[in-house]
Parts: sequence; C-alpha cells; structure tokens
Amino acid sequence: MTDHAPKAPRLRLQNVAVAFEQTKVYANKRQQARFRLELECTHDGNADYLTPSEVDGISVFAYAVTGSTIPFSDDGSATYEGWSAQREPLGYLSQTGTPARAGPRQTYYRYLTAGPGAVETLRVSFRVTGDDGSIFRTNGFVTINGVEQYDNTFDKKEGITVARVDPVHYPASAFELIRRPYSSSRFLRMTPAGVFGRMAEFVRRILSRRSHAEKERADIFDDIVTLSIVLPDQTRLGIRTFQCDPAGSIHWKDKVSWVRQPCFTGYATPGSTEIHWNESGMADHWGGQPRPKTLEQAEIDVGVIVLCGRIDIPSWSGAPEAPVKVTLIDAHGSEQTCRIAFERGERDKLIVT
Repeated sequence: MTDHAPKAPRLRLQNVAVAFEQTKVYANKRQQARFRLELECTHDGNADYLTPSEVDGISVFAYAVTGSTIPFSDDGSATYEGWSAQREPLGYLSQTGTPARAGPRQTYYRYLTAGPGAVETLRVSFRVTGDDGSIFRTNGFVTINGVEQYDNTFDKKEGITVARVDPVHYPASAFELIRRPYSSSRFLRMTPAGVFGRMAEFVRRILSRRSHAEKERADIFDDIVTLSIVLPDQTRLGIRTFQCDPAGSIHWKDKVSWVRQPCFTGYATPGSTEIHWNESGMADHWGGQPRPKTLEQAEIDVGVIVLCGRIDIPSWSGAPEAPVKVTLIDAHGSEQTCRIAFERGERDKLIVT
C-alpha cells in the first residue's frame, strides 16, 4: 500500500541572529531576561514564515551542551542548572535592555528566569525544529535528513550570556505610607517613622477647637493608607502582591477601662477592591459603625491598609494588638517583608518597622 500523505515542506534558515535584551535577572523565579531570535526562512525554496507548529517548537538550550534543554516552566518548578524558560512574559519589570532592530527578518522571543540556586551565568542557544524534521541550532550544529553537521554560519557566540544576581531586599526606611480619607482624594504623608508633618498638626489644631460631639464624629473615620517602595533616586517601585498576617490589628492610645476609641486595620491587594479583615481576631468587637465593604476603586502598584477609627470599642483580653507582618512581591518579582504597627502614644499613626 502506498503512503500518499503529503510531505512537510523543506525548511531552511538564513540570516540568523540571537541576543539577550538584558544581561542579568534577579534570582527570584519571576523576573525574566528576554532572549531574541531573528531569522529569514524558506519552505521548499520559497520565502516564508515559520509554521505555527515550528514556532511553538522553538526551544532553548545550553550553548555548550547540544543535547540539553532548558524546560519551559512559568513557576520555576522545572529547571536546567536552576534556570527555566517561558514562552510569554510573566509581567514583571526587566532590567536594562536593548530593543529589537528594525528589518525584514522574523523575530521570536523566549524568556528565562533564575532560581536562588541557579548557576551564576548561562550561555544560551535556540533550537528550531522544522515540520520536516530538520533541526537548526544556534550553536552551529544543524541536522538535515537525519545527518548532524556543524555549520559556522549558525554558530552565534556573542550576546548569549545571562547572569543571575541576588534580589535586592529593602529596609523599613525604603517604605512610604501615604494616608487619605476613604472617600476623598485628599491625603496626608507619613514617613516610615510615622510623622504626619505640618498637615497633621493643622488637622489636630482644628479638631481641638471643636465641640465634644463634633470631635466624637471626627473620631469615627475610614481612611486608606497606601504602602509604596521608594528607591534611592526617589522613584517608586511597584508592588504586585501584598498580604498581611494577621489581616489586621487594633490599637488604643491609652488602655484604661473608659477608653473606647481605638483604631483597627484591614488590607487590600493591588488591583483589587476586596478588603480583608482579621475576622477571627476581632470576632464580635467591631463596634456599632459598619466597616467599609470594598474600596471605592482598586489601587494599582501599591499595597493598601484600611484604617478605621471608632468610639465604642473597649479593650479586651486577647485583642490582636501586635504589628502585622507584610509579605509582598515587588515589580521586579522579588519578595519583600516588613511590619506595620501603630505608634505607641498616638491613636491613629501607622509606622513601618
């Protein structure tokens, strides 16, 4: 019986170039180095583009080990020497890079991430497998009709090394808290030491002149306090995930039996309006004023602490007064930790420790 199945068109590549667009990544399994492949190709001698299956089959391997493969893994669970590959960006900021050159060639991208135990540097090559079974490797080894041979024109030795570097971990002094009313765009700045500055002093003076009833009303509030990372050059590094453990705490300026004017906190993650509260720790101690159900709008690239002031919650044994531990992922994909606490001797000042 004769097999009449059509043969796959013969693939040939020419004018191939490869390069990393940045030469280092943080070893956090998230930040990516983008690796670029440029080429022209023909199928059966006719100028063409790679077929979808040929594009999907583009893989990367260690330059010096022709038979190696750097596995595709978005979470870094599969690695070669601690490195993983991806077909798509994971959404974290890269370090300095070089854009693709303009020209008629086809351009394809793959990405690399490094884990904490990755080898310090890795030289990387592309492998393109044709539907006809031919294999073109950018370390110079080409397989056509089942025969492997070395072709110097495919040996791309420069611009193919990427290095992993240790993630930067920021101290408490790098975090900035900015406070504003829940339903207003006005805001007060708080330094990492918790000082409001002149605006807060002005507010306190105004409040001190009000009647007792007015002051009680002023002591009931729902405010938003955003957490940002401020770099030495005063630019801000975005925050992608944000979690507090426990979800919130409560604080009284003075813990005596007649004081019922605490503040308590919850939190919201970047891009979400859902507010997380310390439900188990606070139990039936929320007071008569309802909590905000959601944020009015999601905050992007910052963590959010929801700060609530109340006048009808006495202290109790076992109240969750300890600072909350904050764990976040910054825009470079690195995990950061800090603690957010109330400043002693003050009613509603939050500080980062």
